[in-house]
Amino acid sequence: MVNLTIWISLVFYASAVAVSFLVLDDRKRQKTYRILWRLGCIFALSHVLFAFHFVHHWDHQAAVKHTLIETERVTGIRFEYGIYFNYLFLLVWTMDCLHSHHDRLELARQKSLRCIWGWFVHLYMLLIILSATIVFEEGLIRYISLVVLSLLTLIYFRSRSIKVHAFRKG
Repeated sequence: MVNLTIWISLVFYASAVAVSFLVLDDRKRQKTYRILWRLGCIFALSHVLFAFHFVHHWDHQAAVKHTLIETERVTGIRFEYGIYFNYLFLLVWTMDCLHSHHDRLELARQKSLRCIWGWFVHLYMLLIILSATIVFEEGLIRYISLVVLSLLTLIYFRSRSIKVHAFRKG
């Protein structure tokens, strides 16, 4: 159950990102994106709660040790602060979900700040997700993650070319 929640979360994450590239209607894109984005965040938060309850038995040191062992196994480096990058991941995602709830007109006035925040959110999340699914995972999960990343990259570049073509036409 613990691992299932994070994989469901990542499916919602990838779906939200794909929607942001594929859906042309602004209102439909924003509404669908926000729903998928928030569901992904909820499942990521539930993953942490389930992990702390079922795996670490509400012992933060046990969670730190687990992360340290995994980091050392994969990288050969004994780094005990890796769990805090995971906490930051959840904090950033949660803050972004809460931030997207604000009035859209107010956000439009803060467009450049929102754009910088959006890039930070997606780049940091992508870094953590790639690390978790490609660097720290093995076997089928790694290959599925590479395929999904490749598909999202193709969708992104295809959507950019469509938008540029539409802009030049219009």
